[in-house]
Amino acid sequence: MVNLASRLEGSNKLYGTTVIASQTTVALTGAAFVWRELDTIRVKGRMQAVPIFEPLGAAGHVAPKLRNSARAYGEGLKHYRARDFAGAAQQFALAAGDDPPSALFLERVQELARKPPGPDWEPVNAPEAK
Repeated sequence: MVNLASRLEGSNKLYGTTVIASQTTVALTGAAFVWRELDTIRVKGRMQAVPIFEPLGAAGHVAPKLRNSARAYGEGLKHYRARDFAGAAQQFALAAGDDPPSALFLERVQELARKPPGPDWEPVNAPEAK
């Protein structure tokens, strides 16, 4: 678990976040925090892909603008995972100006739209950083 936490901490640089947690951490916090799923990644040393999450704030204390941005991001992830890269780009563009993860995914889906992946593509990222 410590090794996974180290890998997730290193992923913050890629996503422009300060805290990334695994599904286990999200589950342990219960309803105390509002989280958004960022991505699914494959970390070094693990075969299984890991969903990763970012805390948005304490429950009941998340600004409406942040909630709306997270909602658009979630819709973008759905489109991305369904290989609808144009639809994903529309959603990520809604928040890309002030949300680093949205900007990252906007760039990612625009590239995928230009160069569509093969039939074996899976929506899993493999960050280089530890």
